[in-house]
Amino acid sequence: MTKSAQENNTATYFAPAERASRMEVDEIRYRVLLDRTLSSLLDAIPDYALILNHERQVIAVNKRLLDAFRLGNPNSIIGKRPGEAFGCIFSSEGPSGCGTGNHCSVCGAVMSILESQQNLVQSCHECHITLDRKGGTSLDLEVCSNPATVNGIPVTVCIMRDISDQKRRNILERVFFHDVINTAGGIHGMASMLAENPGLPAGKEAEYKQWLVLLSGRLIDEINHQRNLLAAEKGEFKPNPGMVHVPALMKEVHALYVSHDIGEGRTLAMGDIVDAFIESDRQILYRILGNLVKNALEATPRGGTVTLSCSGDDDRVTFSVTNPGVMPAEVQLQIFQRSFSTKATTGRGIGTYSVKLFGERYLKGKVAFTSREPDGTTFTLSIPRHFS
Repeated sequence: MTKSAQENNTATYFAPAERASRMEVDEIRYRVLLDRTLSSLLDAIPDYALILNHERQVIAVNKRLLDAFRLGNPNSIIGKRPGEAFGCIFSSEGPSGCGTGNHCSVCGAVMSILESQQNLVQSCHECHITLDRKGGTSLDLEVCSNPATVNGIPVTVCIMRDISDQKRRNILERVFFHDVINTAGGIHGMASMLAENPGLPAGKEAEYKQWLVLLSGRLIDEINHQRNLLAAEKGEFKPNPGMVHVPALMKEVHALYVSHDIGEGRTLAMGDIVDAFIESDRQILYRILGNLVKNALEATPRGGTVTLSCSGDDDRVTFSVTNPGVMPAEVQLQIFQRSFSTKATTGRGIGTYSVKLFGERYLKGKVAFTSREPDGTTFTLSIPRHFS
């Protein structure tokens, strides 16, 4: 709870909770919009623009923002805070709305606005926001907040630039430069070995050919996954449901990662596995579980154990992946955001985001996690037995 919130007996977990009344907001809005030059400049700005009062409430916006967020009449958002106006899924989490919830403590937009107001300087941060729309729409924004005085009234001019496409391109480039090129390099190495050594023993030649098949399959799988991810974000992905034998699927995931380079020095154990058939998209389910296992192994120190298990009842089956580590609080608050990665330099920021996207929007399940001492971190995917 902030000091101002304590003084006013208003609950908040981050930013001050106080709001101006609608009458006060309307009065400030009227006085600000008397400046016709400012009104013209707002609509001339090629990005999304808002003018906020001291309590972070919307006083004015430009048409580009209204159109982008399908808000229609500006009167519908006047007096709201930015997250409430846009439909951020966490805007109602806090006791006093946008800015006052736990997730708000890692929101780049809130941090930008507060720093600008407190230090009277321009402050820019990146903001990863998920909108409360069907399936959840994720955006990456660059938010720059600037102090200003209009007709004697101190305000904050907030400019938001949508960098989602740039982030997507960066992710795809990292994927192709890292995963795809590494795999293609392996294929090239194996092919060169075969071409340069025509007299290889039959057993060794057969082994290299098997590796070529395996690596080329991984390459195709990675490319298809990126194509599916782009389609999924646009709402164009079509699941391919069929009957899936749970123990067989779990054994396949286990077999892939138990001897994988990423698991070197670590143990991948199989816990209790329910013996059941479910109706789902097997390829997507396999990919989700693979992502969870891969992340868990990366987060586990040498000598540690990752456990893959599955339980079920008459209606649902729940897959679980557990590792002994505990995520910091700031990581837990952002773990499902697109572009967020715990690996600052090499992370691709699509693992847990794609798990949630496919698991919830397309497999009709629920993705969740717990991370605490002494239990460690467990990610779960609970999906219905029947795809309907």
